[in-house]
This record gives sequence, C-alpha cells and structure tokens, in this order.
Amino acid sequence: MTAPARSWRDRALCRQVVTAGYDPFFSDDAQDQDDALAVCSVCPVQGACLTYAIRTAQPYGIWGGRPQAQLQRLIARDRAGRPRHAPIAAAEHHNAGKTRCRRGHAFDAANTYYDAAGKRRCRACLRAAWHRWKAERQQQPHRAQEGGGLDG
Repeated sequence: MTAPARSWRDRALCRQVVTAGYDPFFSDDAQDQDDALAVCSVCPVQGACLTYAIRTAQPYGIWGGRPQAQLQRLIARDRAGRPRHAPIAAAEHHNAGKTRCRRGHAFDAANTYYDAAGKRRCRACLRAAWHRWKAERQQQPHRAQEGGGLDG
C-alpha cells in the first residue's frame, strides 16, 4: 500500500513554526517578518506557495518567501486588468446541483445572484430580509423625539 500523496501545504516548513501564539507570517513586527522570510528561504514548496498566493490573490501575509508589498505587486501583475473577483459559472459552483435555497425558494435565473465572495444567493430571501429590516426601522422611535430637542 502506498502512502497518500501529500499536498504542498502538508510539506511546508511553516506548519512546524506557526503556533496559536506565534505566527510570523502574518505579523506587523519586522523581526517576525524576517524570521518568516528565513523559513521560506529553505522551504521545499516555496514555489507552490507563491503560485497559490498569486492565483488566489492573498491580501495579507508572507507567502512563498515574498513580503506582503512585493506579493501585492505580483498579484496585480498577474491580474493585469482582469476584475478582482471573476464571476463563477453556475455549472462550476459547488452548490450548482441544489435547486432550492434553505427557505425553499427556487434557484432559477430570475431568483439567483452571486455575491462578491462567489456565494449563490436567493433574491426572494434578500427581499424578505430587506422588508423585515425596513419594518423594524419604522417601528423604532426617532432619536430626536426621545431626547426632547435642544431646548429641553
């Protein structure tokens, strides 16, 4: 029996360094960042880590031996005019097989939209939530009425 293939994340040296109380890869301290870059410099999966960070546009941290500022430039160069969040095709979405939302509304072309994070959302649920919020706002008294005005 062969051992299962390990991903680049399993082989990354940073997994041995980071603890709940110490994460130099996401620190603002210059010494911590230098420590993180030193770990990256000898890491066997540095290239795969950098590729992942660029393709997923990681906004924070040290990835693939690159400081955050340099990583942001590489991401911008890779994106080269493409939108920040490419729309996800419905057939590729992990919930594409679902035909209804949690509340039972049908996912069809008129009732479905994708938010900025790529999650499929139900327009009927959004509309209902907006109406609930609006009704709650109308029931609350205005602050000017509560305070008694300036001459009180």
